[in-house]
Amino acid sequence: MAAEQFDDTWMWHPSFTEERADTAGLFVHFRRDVVLDGERPGSMKLHVTADTRYKLYVNSQLASFGPVKGDLAMWFYDEVDIAPYLIPGVNHVRVLVLRFFYATSYAATFPRGPVGGLRIEPADWGESGGSLAHQLRGGPAWETAIDPFTILRIDEPEDDFLHTYERVTRKARRGLEWVAARSHRFQKSTGVMPPWRLSPRLIPRMALQKAEFKSLHNVRSALPLADWEVVLVARGAEDRSEHSSRGGLLLRAGSSHRIDIEAPHHMTAFLRFRFGRSSTAGSKMSVRYSESYEDTPVLVPYLRRKAHRCDHTKSLFGPVDFYDLQGDAPEGQLLGHHKGEESCEIYAPFHFRSFRFLQLSIDVGASDLLFEGVDVQEAHYPLDVLASIHAAGPDSAGTDKLWSTSVRTLVNCMHDTYEDCPFYEQLQYAMDTRSTILFTYYLSGDDRLARQAMLQLRDSFQPGVGLTASRAPAHKTQVIPHFSLFWVAMLADHWTFFGDAAFLAPFGPVVDAVLGYFHARVDRDLGLVASEDRDGVWNFVDWAEPWRPYGIPPAAVRTGISTYTNNLYAYALGRAAEIARAAGRSGLAEEYLDRAASVVQALRTHCFDGSFFTDSLASGADAARDYSVHNQVWAVLSGAASGPAARDMLRRCLSPEAGGRFVQASISMAFYTLRALSAVGGGLYDELFHGFWAPWRAQLENGATTWEEDAVSHRSDCHAWGSAPLYELTAEVAGVRPAAPGWAAICVEPRLGLFPEFKAVVPMKAVGGSSTGLVHVSWRVSSPGEQSVALRVHMTNPSVTVPVHVKLPGQVVHVLDSSRAMEFVVRSSQGEC
Repeated sequence: MAAEQFDDTWMWHPSFTEERADTAGLFVHFRRDVVLDGERPGSMKLHVTADTRYKLYVNSQLASFGPVKGDLAMWFYDEVDIAPYLIPGVNHVRVLVLRFFYATSYAATFPRGPVGGLRIEPADWGESGGSLAHQLRGGPAWETAIDPFTILRIDEPEDDFLHTYERVTRKARRGLEWVAARSHRFQKSTGVMPPWRLSPRLIPRMALQKAEFKSLHNVRSALPLADWEVVLVARGAEDRSEHSSRGGLLLRAGSSHRIDIEAPHHMTAFLRFRFGRSSTAGSKMSVRYSESYEDTPVLVPYLRRKAHRCDHTKSLFGPVDFYDLQGDAPEGQLLGHHKGEESCEIYAPFHFRSFRFLQLSIDVGASDLLFEGVDVQEAHYPLDVLASIHAAGPDSAGTDKLWSTSVRTLVNCMHDTYEDCPFYEQLQYAMDTRSTILFTYYLSGDDRLARQAMLQLRDSFQPGVGLTASRAPAHKTQVIPHFSLFWVAMLADHWTFFGDAAFLAPFGPVVDAVLGYFHARVDRDLGLVASEDRDGVWNFVDWAEPWRPYGIPPAAVRTGISTYTNNLYAYALGRAAEIARAAGRSGLAEEYLDRAASVVQALRTHCFDGSFFTDSLASGADAARDYSVHNQVWAVLSGAASGPAARDMLRRCLSPEAGGRFVQASISMAFYTLRALSAVGGGLYDELFHGFWAPWRAQLENGATTWEEDAVSHRSDCHAWGSAPLYELTAEVAGVRPAAPGWAAICVEPRLGLFPEFKAVVPMKAVGGSSTGLVHVSWRVSSPGEQSVALRVHMTNPSVTVPVHVKLPGQVVHVLDSSRAMEFVVRSSQGEC
């Protein structure tokens, strides 16, 4: 091997600089015209990636956008087959790259390396496309230009995380200045490598689906509502004026227009605003994106005042794109991103937008302007929803709506990664992601995005701290110790649902290091983990009103001992023991269980007052502020509380009368409250189930189409940790769970008392993923006092069978073969078959 080898597959603009203080980054254009001699090849695959994001156009058609958000430890590339877009002769290939500046904290959701770059490398140098492959390879034959018109806004008060909102300004009729691209030259020998460790994409491409707007509100225009409806909501109007037609809406010179546009539901979508190309520049457009009509916020964006989301008498607040129309393009400066650019001017924000409402404002310049409409393409991870439920009976009203709203919320929070909220952050937090992964398993059986999340959080491990980051991938590292424990639980969940020991094996050292962080902080006298209080570590628990501004119980701050931390640590130790056993490390599993038992005993000794668990040491607890629902819930989940006493403890702290004494858990903790209710048994889950969803039903009554982040700040109207109904209606009501890792056995334990009639379909991947399956569970009242329960397991591979453990009230456990259709009769009065 030569002493030095170099990678020259990355190219970049030779004069690019990040020495600008008015923008989070810049757009860089690349172009190349290539000649195809002869017929179009059957395939022409390219490996394409960029730092930070790219869009690839071939002959004015969008061929690919990406890459999937990664980090320097795992930077993704796309394999793109451009053959369908090629024509014999000259082909125009264009790439638009969004580069966020490295030495800033802007755009925290987009990791990037210290230098920008675009990499286009043919995947196949074969005879069918050999000549074309050489032409397409990145290098000085490509031309590049820095976009002088567009900045990524850093002055938007609604945006602290994304910085994808644009201001496109044309103060002079200048064009792009094209120069030859320069190849980077990175050493790739003697243990040295380029900044990006390349990995093929691990997840499928986003699903794109055409969508339309629903209605218009608060139209401020000399033109009638019906004319605007023609171009914006696809509803023809018999009385439309001479200003409107199916081809567009003529806006007179010097006029101004503002329209509120309502989508059918909260969505994430790519948008294209279309205009006839005017003879002159000077017209301006702005687009505000909003989740709700609301009163003026107390603090933008964090404290909102929302009621009914469609109260059009209130105002729309949210981030804004600004766009100056170009008019006639300078000769040779059409970008080739869209067909018909000579006659049609299109503004297409680079990144997808999240919204329920748009506020469109257009100020027309010195020439008339033809507004042709807005194209909407919903964009999200292509989740194949296989699960379904239907409930009937006195308590079933709105249950289907709980389900469908939960599905929409989850899907809206799935793109390149799982996201906390698409409107504000688009960050993959470990706590949020753990529950949303479980919702995904029950909705689709798909674990591809989950696997990627587990890897990305592992790669965020901070050796100097001993913890994973709270969120990954991200440009700005944040450490919340508790979130590393949720990541451990996430791994154990994967073992439960997929039984893939080989996948989990490489995670073991990081799991042990995370648990070691907490073990090293056990106080010798108390036997409890002491919280670390220093810069760079945030001991966040929950967004509870009494714990503002940082979400930490005051008692834990005063004493340095957090009951929640110790409960969660003991819980994670138990889950880590499952992972260790899967890896054949029974000795390590026993060590983890011994540690958990020791912590649980210390919790009972020092944090329990005889009736309830306090937020810290019981000996100094303040009765007015040091009790929370959280620590009763987590005492159950850690094993510190169980049986009738735990049942009574939960019932009392969750009762309306206890609300003043106990800090209430937020929506984010609802999933764990329900897990504790299920764990204590004795019918408490069933007793509280229907009333539990009152906050969700209140959101629906207020016009929500996705679940809000929390009921305290109302910051965001779309956050997938609120999609708990997906889990409850499948795992608890239908009662379908893995009875052995990887669905090697199935448990069905339906809660027949919750609905007199119920149907559910639950997907699974059985026997290590070798076969997929659907579990069909239903029941109905067959005669007075009797319910007929039907159960069927459909496997895609009929040769695969698994045992099904059926647990029905008052009956012995039935263990039957999955190939059988099963029917049972349950008598409610006698509990007999």
